[in-house]
Amino acid sequence: MNNKEILQKAKELVELLEQQEETGKVELSTLKRGDVFQTTGKRKYKVLQQYGDTTKIISLDLVKENVEFGDTSDYKTSKVKKLCDTEILKDFEEEFGAGNIKTHTADIITADGQKVGNVKCKIRPITFDEAREYTDITPNNDLNDWYWTLSPWSTEEHGWSRSLSVVAPSGYVGYINCDYGLGVRPVCILKSNIFVSKVEE
Repeated sequence: MNNKEILQKAKELVELLEQQEETGKVELSTLKRGDVFQTTGKRKYKVLQQYGDTTKIISLDLVKENVEFGDTSDYKTSKVKKLCDTEILKDFEEEFGAGNIKTHTADIITADGQKVGNVKCKIRPITFDEAREYTDITPNNDLNDWYWTLSPWSTEEHGWSRSLSVVAPSGYVGYINCDYGLGVRPVCILKSNIFVSKVEE
């Protein structure tokens, strides 16, 4: 057997191994809103929305618990943002691959509808508007605690400089001061051509 034949056999073996690895897996783009999936088995995720070549997802469970938001309701300077940008991002990159997590811009809009800015990010909490939009699919009564949104309840001018919108396991939305410790349930946008395993919730 010459080198060319050996190389061809090696290619065929690699293709066979890749096919075996992907057996039982589906492309993320084929999942519907509300479907649950996993990749490594470390944790489960839920599809929020499909955008063609990307997919918005949320973790099924809390990734971190008992996290103080920060000193004010400003997400950009918060402890939650720092956690999402570092430890949680690294964790997600190990699971999905750094190149498969898309940078995107999220509007920061208060619960009473005032746009106070936006933030570029890869990983972040859900927004107040998303919590309302996806309230039919995000409740998870197995969660141990409420979780943060990145949306202030209102503005300092309205007397609300320290309160954030928060979500209960049932999907109910309320508010709480920024110095409480709650859960972090991250949202991100992935390339939709990755292979995942569809699972039961």
